[in-house]
Amino acid sequence: MLGYVDARRGDPAAPEVLANREGQYLHLVGHSFGCRVLCEAVQCAAEGPATLGWSMPRPPDRPFTADSMLLSQMAAPRDAFETLFTTLDEVPLHGPVVATYAQADLATGFWHVRAEKRAGVGHAGIGTAPAPVSGIRMRSTGEPYPRDALDHRFVSVDASEVYVRRRGWSGAHSDHVRPESAHLLLPLTDHAR
Repeated sequence: MLGYVDARRGDPAAPEVLANREGQYLHLVGHSFGCRVLCEAVQCAAEGPATLGWSMPRPPDRPFTADSMLLSQMAAPRDAFETLFTTLDEVPLHGPVVATYAQADLATGFWHVRAEKRAGVGHAGIGTAPAPVSGIRMRSTGEPYPRDALDHRFVSVDASEVYVRRRGWSGAHSDHVRPESAHLLLPLTDHAR
């Protein structure tokens, strides 16, 4: 998919826009198990055409890349970046891997512990990874994210003060549809330019 998208986009011509006639940036966003799908896809994309199954060569001028990856309430063990997605530090991803977590997320906390015998990223944050993990708190919409807060390969964002609305058995697992989440995504797009 990354190769398909990349073949049809050019480099953005104007740095002040997200998309234009000449090209677009590519920011990956996932939630829950979709985060696992994104990580697996990007990791497989790094392995080359044999893994992707296509015989056509990549464009010689630049290999396809993604500009950032935002993983909201990821349903994977805290050590997933060191045990499952071990090459995310070497993939066609030029920006950070940012993962949110909240203690009120029961799907990746209480239930994840019962299913996988340990808490998930969405409940307790990124644990171990092949590169240092930076930890920050989720900010309000009026408080900017400076570049140095996000400019790390792995960033674990504590959203426990924001993702608090409990909905049934999953707790605050789906409480990420908030202005603060968009406020986290927008600096990722802005700092990628």
